[in-house]
Amino acid sequence: MDVVGLGTFAMDVLMKVDNLPREDAFCIIEETTYLPGGSGTNVISQIAKLGGKCGYIGKIANDTIGKEIIENLEKDQVDTKCMVVKEGGTSLHTNIGVDHGGSKFIMLNMGDVAMTLLPEEVDYQYLANAKVFYTDLFPKDPAIQGLKLAKESGKCTVFNLQTNLETMEGLGISKEDILSSLTYVDVFAPCRDGLFALTGTDDLVACKDFLRKYCKGILVFTLGANGVVAFDEQDSCFEISSMRVKVVDTTGAGDSFIGAFIHSYYLQNKTLSDALTLASACAAYTCTGLGARYAPTTKELEDFLKQP
Repeated sequence: MDVVGLGTFAMDVLMKVDNLPREDAFCIIEETTYLPGGSGTNVISQIAKLGGKCGYIGKIANDTIGKEIIENLEKDQVDTKCMVVKEGGTSLHTNIGVDHGGSKFIMLNMGDVAMTLLPEEVDYQYLANAKVFYTDLFPKDPAIQGLKLAKESGKCTVFNLQTNLETMEGLGISKEDILSSLTYVDVFAPCRDGLFALTGTDDLVACKDFLRKYCKGILVFTLGANGVVAFDEQDSCFEISSMRVKVVDTTGAGDSFIGAFIHSYYLQNKTLSDALTLASACAAYTCTGLGARYAPTTKELEDFLKQP
């Protein structure tokens, strides 16, 4: 494998609504669509669509959602032989409301299987044979064990903090768990809310200085429409503006970004600046379609970049 991931997966129930409701207010569901999602598998799917050879590790129920998760990964040419399947139970899925401008809210149904993956159920040799190990730290114990083993095996590691601290803590992952795991991380890419809560500041240089106590690798700060700011191991700063596109749905844009970054930086050996630029283009492409897996192949990205 080029990249093996261990983390979140889901089936997304996308509901197009007339507006995002305030507290105690209503919205009208105009259309409902079922699409594969889950931030971890979205990242791996993007890498596979760009030509990377990928595998994924997680635990699903033997229910309809679980079967569809496997089918969609295999459709994207992702190896699923190390997925753990439990008889009975409910697989993780999300309900996502998206308004006409592409803004959204996400309600996560964890089910009762995904977070029960145990370290002893993971084929760590499969993981150690990959060039890159990717995780969003779900579930905590297998993911941290994976980071440690990957580093001991001389592999590259990427940790994408996909949610805010409140959500992480609700799933049993503390701030201390996150910070201590950074010792084993080559690329740390936190979402904006997670970054600011983790560091206690919204000043990006101060964020970098705080994280340097724990992580010596590359820091990638994605800022939505405001682009991305990254610091390499020598603390050189790279700023990439976001592409302006007609937004349909922003779901999965950050996943496409980090997947394309991993592919460009680690598998194609592009410079950090070039990898960030291409990743930003993939994120912009994802915003132009509906669903978290609306991510480009190499040919689709090339055609997209040729547009005026």
